[in-house]
Amino acid sequence: MISQLKMSKKQLLIEVATKLFVERGFHATPTSVITQEAGMSSGILFHYFKTKDDLITQIYVELKKEYTDSILRDIEQFKAGRSKIRMIWSNSWNWGLKNPIKFDFLRQLDNSTYVNSVKNHPEIIAKNKLFEDLFQEYTNNRFIRNIDVYFTMDSMFALINSMVNHLTLYPELKDDNSFIEQAWDMFYNYLKF
Repeated sequence: MISQLKMSKKQLLIEVATKLFVERGFHATPTSVITQEAGMSSGILFHYFKTKDDLITQIYVELKKEYTDSILRDIEQFKAGRSKIRMIWSNSWNWGLKNPIKFDFLRQLDNSTYVNSVKNHPEIIAKNKLFEDLFQEYTNNRFIRNIDVYFTMDSMFALINSMVNHLTLYPELKDDNSFIEQAWDMFYNYLKF
């Protein structure tokens, strides 16, 4: 159990719920199990979240913000679009490897019926708009194909997902520069104009 002394009750509930949702699934994780695992009374969850769906949405929004901040970290140091795309790619799979439970939660929600409710959340709309503008710039500058930007983002995430899966199975490849270069070439060749 995660120590309650290290974080607020709300944050503890989020941490425990994230782990349980990944392990058991959304529908097989009742709120009573979340509060029990967190070492709290059953009613406390509803003090912070109106419903289990609100909890799931908040977790997703928080993790998407964390993931996006990590993806975009340091990209402004590069002028060229290709270098920025590589940094986004590298930051993405590195975050997934460092945060496997969080990454699995994002993957799980993106492939569930919950995606329909979270995609209209204002913070998710803002994050998507940020990437939409970024990829539109890359399209205009002919760094990537001119195709629906959301399809491009979904395709990129699928390839990043493959990278995380592969490096989880074969962690020694993370330090293999030849493999990393081949993986980058494959990723960029899929996107390039």
